[in-house]
Amino acid sequence: LLGGAAAGGPGGEGCQQDVDCLLEALTLDEKLQFFAGDLDAIDHVSGVSRLGIPEINMGDGPNGVANTIPGTATSFPCNRAIGDTFDRALAVRYARAMAKEFKAKGKNMMLGPGANLARVPQCGRMDEYVPGDDPTLGAELVAAFVSGALEENVMTSIKHYGNNEQETNRNHWSANPDANVNMEYYMKPFRVGIEAGAANIMCAYNMVNGVPACKNADILQAAKRWGESFWIVSDWGAIYPDAAGDGAAAYINAGVDMEMGAHDDPSCTGPDVPATEYGAAGYCNKGDYMLPDRMHSLLTSGKVSEARINETVKRVLGALKTAGLLDLATQKEFPRYEQKDYHSKWFGPLAQKDVRTQHSRQVAHEVATKALVMVQNTGSLFPISKTTKIESYGCGKEVHFHAESGSASGTAPHFPKVPCQDDDKSACPYPEDGLRAAGGRLQAFALGDGGAGPRDPEAVTVVCLMAKSFNTEGTDRANLDMQHFPFEKFSKVAVWVVAPGPVVLDFAPKVGAILLTALPGEMGGVALADVLFGRSSPSARLTLTMPNVMHETAVTVKPDSDEYAEGFKVGYRWYEASGKHPLFAFGWGLSYARRLQVPEVEFRAPQGGGKPSLRLRIMRDSDRAACPAEVDQVVQVYVIHEAPTPREFKELAGFGKVEGLVEGKPKSAEIEFDPPMTWDSEAGDKTAYDRSWVSVRKYGVFISLYGVEHATRLFTVVVDHGKYTHTPEYDFGESGPLKFDQDLAVWERATAR
Repeated sequence: LLGGAAAGGPGGEGCQQDVDCLLEALTLDEKLQFFAGDLDAIDHVSGVSRLGIPEINMGDGPNGVANTIPGTATSFPCNRAIGDTFDRALAVRYARAMAKEFKAKGKNMMLGPGANLARVPQCGRMDEYVPGDDPTLGAELVAAFVSGALEENVMTSIKHYGNNEQETNRNHWSANPDANVNMEYYMKPFRVGIEAGAANIMCAYNMVNGVPACKNADILQAAKRWGESFWIVSDWGAIYPDAAGDGAAAYINAGVDMEMGAHDDPSCTGPDVPATEYGAAGYCNKGDYMLPDRMHSLLTSGKVSEARINETVKRVLGALKTAGLLDLATQKEFPRYEQKDYHSKWFGPLAQKDVRTQHSRQVAHEVATKALVMVQNTGSLFPISKTTKIESYGCGKEVHFHAESGSASGTAPHFPKVPCQDDDKSACPYPEDGLRAAGGRLQAFALGDGGAGPRDPEAVTVVCLMAKSFNTEGTDRANLDMQHFPFEKFSKVAVWVVAPGPVVLDFAPKVGAILLTALPGEMGGVALADVLFGRSSPSARLTLTMPNVMHETAVTVKPDSDEYAEGFKVGYRWYEASGKHPLFAFGWGLSYARRLQVPEVEFRAPQGGGKPSLRLRIMRDSDRAACPAEVDQVVQVYVIHEAPTPREFKELAGFGKVEGLVEGKPKSAEIEFDPPMTWDSEAGDKTAYDRSWVSVRKYGVFISLYGVEHATRLFTVVVDHGKYTHTPEYDFGESGPLKFDQDLAVWERATAR
């Protein structure tokens, strides 16, 4: 057992943490137990205590500990919110704070982060996915998440591989992308996450090219070439009934290593796990087709080789070692499971243990604040003074601040009697509570009360709007509409939009300010107060493209299969390639620093196998007095392919956040970016996952503070047999500092539309 592993042999009967030694010491029966979950009530794989190998206790994430007693774990902002921060260091802190709570619950594996791209705007699980529109952003932040969890010795499971970009008909729908598009875009966050030390990737329910993802050798073997210290686990029930008898061999030989929750049948309660007030006590988390007795038969019949058995076990041991979990002292840091913890989802002491901390709320608060994207601030409505009268509508218990269904919903949060206390002593999910606690002069009304118009014409109106169609597992959103509010009756209106995915903001011309957030978690209320009153300047940027209308691109939910005919022109790339403008573009976001300048930028070729970078200085110019003294600024680097095969659009290649900018004091930063590479397969080839990467020989490099539509070309780069040459396209000596005027960017955006 994890808590009692030290009671076994002395660190593996002399093996210590030597993976090859442990593999040799394991008996066949011990090896075969690693291929499937072995308990119904919880997500569990047995360890081998005599060798100091811990059991694996998994827990649903990735927005906080899920499937536990309500109110006993922190409700963090969703994974998509961390994407909007463009902040690697914050992603590390976010994952580490979450991992501390998993650890306190006795769980050494978090089922997350989510790494699928936002291809289909209606995708029902988009709140779980970090990348938004962009694989490079997703890759960097998924890797940061993995690193943060590892700081607490908690393993991560990156999901859902591959191409789980929609939920409709998810057990039968087939994603059929070209191999080059899949490798360059959809698989990149998974690859970089594995390189960062993730323990496994979770293969999805859907088909890929007509074959279940967990049985598709093309994509599974492509993944296995990324490293040797991770394994591939099935989503719960994604090993399908064709695995009966000898059928499981096809899944195993394709590359899947571990089966979880074969039947997904809520009748799996058993005599010792009865239903409770919190729902069914067991969810058939146990495997079926890859349990030890089945594996014995497959091995004896020659359907699965001994070498294949050893590969899986070595991968699991390698992942445990990466997380430090083969160390007996580390194992003792995790609380020990008791009998009820193993055999009931809700009755165990660890399920009932309250693991919330003030530190977790502080991190959740920071993420919620730094994930707020200010997409509009007409007339500089924000920030406002605390003496300003405010009328709020829909900003109380109508707010949808966390996913309320599906495996990633997290636990239902604790609702304090006194919310929004100083120093994050209690949760603060509702903006009306947060505004009051911050000292605002507030009158609060339900959203439906707006029909009567303003009570005080001099007050600033703050409206909290939710998407009409919520995100959930198993179904996609019906539409991209927002709740209705009679904006025409009000002036001086600010809108706080909770958007778990893309939404249509057709009311934008009628209002002054718009703040967008993904599901902000239990500290979303105080986060809004921070930005509204100017205690913090908004620094987030859009990871999603906000369309003008729902079906603006050809990409939508398909009931049976999808050929991914748009190829590389997906998300924001389609708009630029088509010469069209969305309502709000990828990377867009405003702050309270309206004028900045970049006096110089230096291109630096990669050194010692590293990445190329831009070394720059950035300075905040004279600004409005109401601003916070310090602001953070996201710097975005884009590239465009020019040779050998040009592309019609720019794409994000790197980013960084410069923190603590004050007026008149420049700061230096170095922003690394990924040199553009292409996968060496042809358009239309859907199985060529065994090819190689090819460098783009010539490309342009751009810098932006306001997203893909406002990027300035700085360099043309040529790569010849690994040698870099660059030509400046902007002359700082002749033209002076590169000026970034936020008001001008707003005007240019409006004029383009």
